[in-house]
Amino acid sequence: MRAFAIAMATLTLCACVDDAQMATLEGRIRVTEEKITTLQKKYDDLSGKVLMAELTSGMDEVAYLTPGSSGYSIIKSDLGYLTVALKNIQPYANGSRITLQFGNLTSATVDGLKANLEWGKTNGDGLPLGEAKQTREISFNESLPSGAWTDADVVLEGVPPVQLGYVRLKGVGHRGVRLRRSLAAGGGQ
Repeated sequence: MRAFAIAMATLTLCACVDDAQMATLEGRIRVTEEKITTLQKKYDDLSGKVLMAELTSGMDEVAYLTPGSSGYSIIKSDLGYLTVALKNIQPYANGSRITLQFGNLTSATVDGLKANLEWGKTNGDGLPLGEAKQTREISFNESLPSGAWTDADVVLEGVPPVQLGYVRLKGVGHRGVRLRRSLAAGGGQ
């Protein structure tokens, strides 16, 4: 009987030690998981900030547009400065159709405007998600008359309107310009 009691006490003690060790391990696992979650969030935030810094470097050479923002961005082209605003976003096939409104601040009509276009999703803090971005070079058919606004529609594949977080233009160039005739050359005064 005494051996039985000792055996039971030993089993009970072993079970307690195992439960205590198990509780300790579970606690350590929980703390480790919390640290990993915190580190992942910090990593995501820093990745977004790095991407945002890349997006906004050379600020006058990049227009960063977001849905719902009002006003326009000023962007430097190879001819001078233009304005651009994101005016309309509609569902289209597997993506979105947007309207970019350009303002030509030069005294020439700009033909064949071209740019590098980037678009994608943002995280909860409004920072671009680098792995979800898409890019392409685009040429606009619309001429941009001097001192006027011109709308240009663009289709952005793969990102429906509810997921579109930003549109970025950079590397703005042109194929040609048209100037008004000189008064002297046209037989004017």
